Amino acid sequence: MKHAGGAGDGAKGRDRVLLGAALVAAAGLMFALAGVAIKMAGAHLSSVEVLFWRNVLSLAILAPWILWHWPRSLRPEHGGLMALRGVAVVASLLCYYYAVKALPLAEAVLLNFSSPIFVPLLGFLLFRFALDRKVLLAVAVGFVGVALILKPGTDFFRPDALIGVASGALGGLAAVAVWRMPADESPVRIAVYFALIGIAITAGPALVTNPSLLPPAEAWPPLVMLGLFSTAAHILFAQGCLVAPADRVSPLDYTSVFFAAALGWLIWGESVDWFTAAGTALVVAGGVIAIRKGRGSDEA
Repeated sequence: MKHAGGAGDGAKGRDRVLLGAALVAAAGLMFALAGVAIKMAGAHLSSVEVLFWRNVLSLAILAPWILWHWPRSLRPEHGGLMALRGVAVVASLLCYYYAVKALPLAEAVLLNFSSPIFVPLLGFLLFRFALDRKVLLAVAVGFVGVALILKPGTDFFRPDALIGVASGALGGLAAVAVWRMPADESPVRIAVYFALIGIAITAGPALVTNPSLLPPAEAWPPLVMLGLFSTAAHILFAQGCLVAPADRVSPLDYTSVFFAAALGWLIWGESVDWFTAAGTALVVAGGVIAIRKGRGSDEA
């Protein structure tokens, strides 16, 4: 009987991992679709305007939670880290939105997803997080991949790609800030503060770019798509990591790179060269090593 029970528990465990993996992969698809929406909206609006409206729509989606938990909804456990994370994410997304408009979609998404290889270095420099050989290996492998994607010193090098790298580095800084937050900090509150900080930072430049602030009619469909897809991506990813062990399923978030490559090819005819393909493999490998090592360190 014990043997049968153990087998049943094992089957349930495998089912949970499969469900979690499916949810995280679906989050990857939603993130890639959000990238498509950014590229479409960028044909009519500046990156600052796109981010402003993305944050407005996000805050509207989160408004019921804010009102239900009022006034505790706006009391962060650590205001300084919340502000650091919010500013870093806003800067990261501004770089990412620019990169999406200037680069092939898959390349921009991948450079944004290079953030895990920056986390160990930023954690060490800012908070003296420990570095071991496996973490250093992950960083080295990831940076070789980034170099292959950038292709410096060749006719294929594009300076705009450096802005994509900056989006990954700033995303790493935001991740380090979250790591330093108290364990009981609400992830929804983090999202609320990001939206508020994003609106505060982008409202002025958006007004300078467009004094009326209202986007043209043709920009509304991709903006609504961006709000829906980005929100769905966050919810699906969080649910996937709740259903199954995060260290086993979170690396599947990199499926967004492959979805982005497929969508970029289908919609805009974008192709991926061998340098970018090899760099993608190395960045994903480095990111997966860093994620798994980081999860293990947290649990220890």
